[in-house]
Amino acid sequence: MKKILTFVFACTALLSVSAADTFFRVDMDARKDKVVLKPEASEKMNATPIGWIKDVDARKYTITSWSKKKVSGTEWEDYKIVFVPATSGSIALSIGGQWAKKPEDRQWLLVNKIELNDKLYPNGDFKKTWKTKTGQVMPNGAWLSKGAKYLPTAGEKGTPAILVNHDNRLYITMKVEGGKKYELEFEVKAANPNDFK
Repeated sequence: MKKILTFVFACTALLSVSAADTFFRVDMDARKDKVVLKPEASEKMNATPIGWIKDVDARKYTITSWSKKKVSGTEWEDYKIVFVPATSGSIALSIGGQWAKKPEDRQWLLVNKIELNDKLYPNGDFKKTWKTKTGQVMPNGAWLSKGAKYLPTAGEKGTPAILVNHDNRLYITMKVEGGKKYELEFEVKAANPNDFK
């Protein structure tokens, strides 16, 4: 019995390390072009102006959006952000995970695909890439910060995916038209970075 219990506890620990559930998060910042952003209700995502920006008036150019529940470590799920920009301009997207007090508790996610208004976002499948001078692989039209990683076969059905968390993000600059409704959809899954070393 003792051996069986030890085995069960070991398996439970292994599963909990393999892909801890976490929250998905996207921050949007249009302060550079002063584009006022109006978030709309979404089934799986909360959305508000970024509250930690000290200039209260500047918050209207921003949105922080996070999943209403933890992202599964076993199933790929789609998360949608809906917004309307008041004017045309550029928005900086910062895609990652939720903050936690201890850096080691800032869990990781895989981003498999990005769609815009029900169509693939330009290079939203991450199939086209480029290399930095240091040899880091980046998806075309995007930038990876710190330890965020391009993984050529970690996505659903062996497709490319990007490994991110709160401190290690996928950055994209998106051009928008004033008054047009935008629906950004992300396919994500919680992940363990140790599986991709």
